[in-house]
Amino acid sequence: MGLGKTNPLSRQIKGSTHEVLLALHHHVAKVLRYLCHVTWRELQQAFLLARSHFQDSEARAQWRLWIDAQTGLSPGRLYLEGGRPASNEVLQAFTAHASALNSAMPIQQILGFEYFDDLKIHLNCHVLIPRPETIELVALAAERLPKAARVLDLGTGSGCIALALKNRRPDLSITGIDLSPLALEVAVQNAVMLGLDLRFIEADLRDDPSDSLQADAILCNPPYISPEEYLEVEVVEFEPSLALYAPSGDPLFYYRRALAWARVLGANQVGFECHRDRVGDVAQLAQSLGYQTQEIQDQFASPRWVWAQNPGSQALPLKA
Repeated sequence: MGLGKTNPLSRQIKGSTHEVLLALHHHVAKVLRYLCHVTWRELQQAFLLARSHFQDSEARAQWRLWIDAQTGLSPGRLYLEGGRPASNEVLQAFTAHASALNSAMPIQQILGFEYFDDLKIHLNCHVLIPRPETIELVALAAERLPKAARVLDLGTGSGCIALALKNRRPDLSITGIDLSPLALEVAVQNAVMLGLDLRFIEADLRDDPSDSLQADAILCNPPYISPEEYLEVEVVEFEPSLALYAPSGDPLFYYRRALAWARVLGANQVGFECHRDRVGDVAQLAQSLGYQTQEIQDQFASPRWVWAQNPGSQALPLKA
């Protein structure tokens, strides 16, 4: 979700509607008195102007997500209904979201959820928004882990990885680990709402694992961004820094800690999501501890994941 040029709608809309849309951008309170008269088409224009910090294509994609969450209506149906007054329920939702829409807050946080591997994952400002590419880590684990394996998801956040894996592989015993009690509240809520049976435990990856933990495999998508690295404003201002940044000057810190946990717990397999520039470094780190590794590319042929396993462990063979 990148920021871009100003949305061109303000130059396209004429008359009193144009004045109201400008009022939304600068004086949200004024537009609320007008909303009882707006059509679906005018509501869309108001939404797009409010999201004008984003590129037009991104703002339109956000509109489709937002209006689908409110109505479930298809784009075609909304087009046909465009000249008719918008429903009171949707107008009330728009007024409730007006301030957030007029900021760079991610649309997923405004809605309070994101879909991940076909699961509705509820979220808030205390957890990262699940990224679609992370589904590949879930898919790798679902394919490679032996039956009834005990799995730890380190830095579980919203629980999206653990929950999606449990949904694909009900036979697995999965525990999500996170330092943040506020993040764990979200993960537990998601597990309850999805009806999936797994545990969540508060623990710090910087400490040694508890003697009560057991693991055949570890999954980890840790904080790996350098504090000096550029991130979009909607990420920096609205997602938790605790889940984004590695210690300054040590981008592999949490990978070393995850591998230390794997060694202590005797986990034979470890799956990592990585910064594309550090996949080779993570693989070498795992190899130095005796693991065989495979570097896996995303759909754009960029390296993104590392799968590590002890020689002879029960799993699909790693490719050369």
